Amino acid sequence: MTRIRLLGPVQYVSAEGTATRPGAPGPQAVLAALALRAGNLVTIDELIDGLYHDDPPSSARRVVVNYVHRLRTHFDRVDAGGGERPSSVIGTTADGYVLRLPEGDVDALRFGLLTARARNLARGGDPSAAAACLEEALGMWRGPALAGLPGPGAQDQRRALSEQRASAEEHRLELLLACGQSSELVPDILRALEAYPYRERLHGALMVALYRSGRGPEALLAYDNARRVLAEELGVDAGPALRELHAAILAEDRALLAAPSPADGGTPSPGGRGRPAAPGPRAPAQLPPVPCDFTGRQEQIAAVVSALTGGAEHAVAVITGMGGVGKTSLALRTAHAVAGTYPDGQLYANLRGPDGAPCDPAGILTGFLAALGVPHERFPVSLADRTALFRTLLSQRAVLVVLDNASSVAQVEPLLPGAARCAALITARALAAMPAVLTVPLVGLGPDDAVELIGKVAGARRLDEEPDAVAALAAVCGYLPLALRAAGARLAARPAWSVATLLARVSDQARLLGELRMGELTVEAVFELSTSQLTARQARAFMALSVPHCAAFDVPSAAAVLELPEQDAEAVLEALVDAVLLEAGAPGRYHFHDLVGAYARAKAQAELSEGERRAVVRRAADYMCASVVAAVRATQPLAGPLTAEIHPRRSAGADMASGRDAMAWMQGALPTLAAVVEQAAASGDPDAVALAVDIVTLVPCFEDVVPLAPLAQGATALVPAALEHCGGHMAGTAHYAAGVILKKHSSPESLHRSRAHLLKVLEIFEDVPAPGDGHRPFLLMLFTLAMLAELDLQFGDFASARAFAERSVALAAVSGDRELVARRRTVLLQIEVEDPDRLMGLARIAEECRELTGVFTRSEDEKWLIRVMMTEADSLLRGGGHAAAARLYRRPLERARSSGQVRNETECLFRLSEALLATGDAEPAVEAARGALAGARLAQEPLLTAHSCRALGRALRAVGEEAAAGTHLARAEELYRGLRRAAEAGADLTEGPRPGAVPPLPDGP
Repeated sequence: MTRIRLLGPVQYVSAEGTATRPGAPGPQAVLAALALRAGNLVTIDELIDGLYHDDPPSSARRVVVNYVHRLRTHFDRVDAGGGERPSSVIGTTADGYVLRLPEGDVDALRFGLLTARARNLARGGDPSAAAACLEEALGMWRGPALAGLPGPGAQDQRRALSEQRASAEEHRLELLLACGQSSELVPDILRALEAYPYRERLHGALMVALYRSGRGPEALLAYDNARRVLAEELGVDAGPALRELHAAILAEDRALLAAPSPADGGTPSPGGRGRPAAPGPRAPAQLPPVPCDFTGRQEQIAAVVSALTGGAEHAVAVITGMGGVGKTSLALRTAHAVAGTYPDGQLYANLRGPDGAPCDPAGILTGFLAALGVPHERFPVSLADRTALFRTLLSQRAVLVVLDNASSVAQVEPLLPGAARCAALITARALAAMPAVLTVPLVGLGPDDAVELIGKVAGARRLDEEPDAVAALAAVCGYLPLALRAAGARLAARPAWSVATLLARVSDQARLLGELRMGELTVEAVFELSTSQLTARQARAFMALSVPHCAAFDVPSAAAVLELPEQDAEAVLEALVDAVLLEAGAPGRYHFHDLVGAYARAKAQAELSEGERRAVVRRAADYMCASVVAAVRATQPLAGPLTAEIHPRRSAGADMASGRDAMAWMQGALPTLAAVVEQAAASGDPDAVALAVDIVTLVPCFEDVVPLAPLAQGATALVPAALEHCGGHMAGTAHYAAGVILKKHSSPESLHRSRAHLLKVLEIFEDVPAPGDGHRPFLLMLFTLAMLAELDLQFGDFASARAFAERSVALAAVSGDRELVARRRTVLLQIEVEDPDRLMGLARIAEECRELTGVFTRSEDEKWLIRVMMTEADSLLRGGGHAAAARLYRRPLERARSSGQVRNETECLFRLSEALLATGDAEPAVEAARGALAGARLAQEPLLTAHSCRALGRALRAVGEEAAAGTHLARAEELYRGLRRAAEAGADLTEGPRPGAVPPLPDGP
């Protein structure tokens, strides 16, 4: 019989009795929504409302359908070989889906049926049977309901089910009081109050139980505590029922002592953990102390405490994570917190020996048996017999067993108690196959907690004196508790050092791990324990993947770097994840923790030859270059000529099914591209350098969707590398790429460096062949002339800009390509519009723009169509046709938004703001300018930011927000001054005031 469990982590139980987690949290949330209304139609719209908040994505319906498909696939796999088929479990209708299961097969619904039955039994005068019914209902809980599920629907249902659970526990305890229990019930009530401290009925039950046990003064103290909790935490006073009960106890009302006798045969104390253990030796208390500097982890503490005190039988909780992340500290913190729930003792064992090797469970059991009072001569010889004796001794006890640093399920299994009232808390780097009511994958601390931990170790004075340096130090430590403690300990031992001194030392990658030492324990040694368990192939992959400094990688790129088939590469990656040496993000995506990456690179430097490291960088550059080529071919009109002469590649690169896929890939891959380019430039490998030059030459094709600033350092470094290792046209191409990327860099001072690189391109390709003799040099020359024109336009040197633009038009004409000429002609028209001494009338400019609009419309060249439409609108704005310009700006704005061209969208917005302001529409002008400024910050271009700040400042002044307007206008002026300084720094630029693209800040709108 198929069943669904929701009272804890969501599980699907097949007809064969196999319990599994049905996929990722998203599909689980859909299954929960269907299960909570089993037998009833749940529409797709209702499922969408449950998954998303107010603004679901356009793909929401497709997501729901995909989730249902994945659930059915999961059911198919689990039910293979017999049992009810999943197709009959989830039925489809025109509007949605129906889970075809009876209410009793969904634990949350069965819970509701049992609590309703308990209420009926209580009304019928049978409190003993009602309490037993509620105990059965509460026994189905395995942790927080719908644990880990996303979305508002799951959140609402989680809240409702938690309230039902609290009410059921409250009712059960009151029924047991009615059955005559009192002193034996006090521990259960106290545990309930730990979970639900604000429920007055529980406080009342505690007072009654204490009073009936002859503990009147404690009952009065319990009332005082209840009042304090309610007042301090909720700001309310105790209710009338609690006050009346308090008054009755003060009056020693003997009616409170009267309680009906339990039914014949009695009802055993539910849970029973508060009962005294059978007589025997003193209960073991082996828990080590909690580190005095323990910090944060409140959510994880609450989750583990709940798992170990929530009433689940044979409770097992597992804490996993990389070395140094604080698993042991968290385990000890929670073990001490729940020790009162296990009055028969707490056992502790470190399952890893001093040399890092796994301990033999037979030896661990020797210690446990001795702690439980077994004489040494009575220890069984075999592991199986020791396990049997251990479980026999615990069969009537409530004991917590803490197993630290477990290496495998096989090591742990003989050490688990068999008694229902016992529990185990296990820590391990990875223990995926361990059945548990809760598994907590631990990651680094949050930034605030990390800073606090450094302060606890190094002294709070450090936080007050150098808060920024401490925050930066925490980040360099990767928020890893062991590294944070080591850094704090070094500061504590060196009071003359500033935090900035240590920060400078650890910021050097070559010294980072060496600085993070705390006595004999080092971060490096902790990582070494993990790598020592790897196979030879896994160890080499671990080192090789770190060499290119990639921010993240997927299976195809890792396969290319490792020279493995994708299936084998994925197996290696997953093995490294299991060893907690790689972190998995989105499905199929992997990355190193910062400190693990530093360790892997240090290990690669020591154990891989220079030739091996160069080969890795070459293969990484090869894959990324092939991917960029594929992206260009999927999106660019000139893809053929641009990529025809690219350096030969071995890799096919990433799969680019469409232009949107290409742009999405480029946005996600930019940090990795930058890292690979920098490593290639430093490698000294001619092939890697050439591939990296190809990458940085092609990425600017996507300047409208990604900022180019992250590539600036690598592109600049490639120029001398290409000159030394490649020479010729490849060096000229490197100059071109550096010029383009520096032109978009966030620093205004980089613009004259951009111009110098571009002028070098003209020098190297001076005798450029005709297009038919070599497309790439021809196109680089053509693009360089256009960019020099745009650059000089930014500086306000209209004569120079016009000269470069006219040369680019003439060169394009040589090709006979009408569209190529149209693009260069658009640049010339942009210059004419901006030039106050323009050689062409505004009406003529608008007419030519409309002609070019037809060319780009026919060729479906969206990027240049947007640009020429903006230029036409510019001509209307300059000519005083403000309303017409505003209308026209909206057309390219919509096109830019729909195609994801952030830069063009930003230009449209600040110009639209200017046009709207000129028509008197100040409020819309403010809105447009705010959007422009947001886009400019994404594009990371100083001139765009300056124009957007100026537009927003003017618009805010028009609506009377003078203070905010002044701030933005001052920022614009600061940026314009920086651009003027950059212009003056260029030896080839004319002197004097520069009107046009970088104007002096106006006094009014």
